[in-house]
Amino acid sequence: MTRRNGFALLISLVGTGGLLVVLILYAGTADALPVLAASFLERSIADAATVNVVSTVLLDYRAFDTLGEATVIFASVTGVSALFVGAHLTPKSRGAGILVERAIGYLAAFFWLFPVYIVLFGHLSPGGGFQGGVALAVLIILLNVVYGTERGSTVMTTHRLHLFEDAGALAFLLIGAVGIVQGSAFLANLAAGFPGGSPGSLLSAGAIPLLNLAIGIKVASGLATIFYEFLSTWSTTGSESTE
Repeated sequence: MTRRNGFALLISLVGTGGLLVVLILYAGTADALPVLAASFLERSIADAATVNVVSTVLLDYRAFDTLGEATVIFASVTGVSALFVGAHLTPKSRGAGILVERAIGYLAAFFWLFPVYIVLFGHLSPGGGFQGGVALAVLIILLNVVYGTERGSTVMTTHRLHLFEDAGALAFLLIGAVGIVQGSAFLANLAAGFPGGSPGSLLSAGAIPLLNLAIGIKVASGLATIFYEFLSTWSTTGSESTE
């Protein structure tokens, strides 16, 4: 390790340690919990029938901002797709080997359960559409790495991924529009007439589980699309037509 790298590492450790000390001291004070956070904790169940306060904040109190975050992913997919316009995916049959393929084949069902659980139970436990969508996209990428893109792209083509992403975005907007139709606000939850159910049960929290599902589909298909686009190459005919 060079002297410069050692100095940079020392600065990083000192900065991280100082931040941890500040956080520990701040968390130990009597006034550590801000008034706004305390209000969220007290009103989450009453306002959104959600035991996961983070989901209440993301998909109820500031759901419009979450729509903006989802739009960032949509813009990223659009930009990457525009960058690789005219390119096409060349499927390859080479995978990771017979042992890895067999092992993943036995464990694939359990791997699918993880992101599905994160999305469907996002209003009850840590997780949600963004986290579950990323996990699902990683699984799609893993299957392509293990079995080769020839099999992976046959099951989940880029065309289908674009359709799923569009469907997720459209579902999010339609759920938000229910509030306007009901005379409330865009992306309103219980105020728009969505049933709150029994807080703590799977069928609760009004529109929040639906929004989590829409976001999960959109994030998973969007990130998987970016993966496929970066694997695409321009053919000779495509490059000549572009020129």
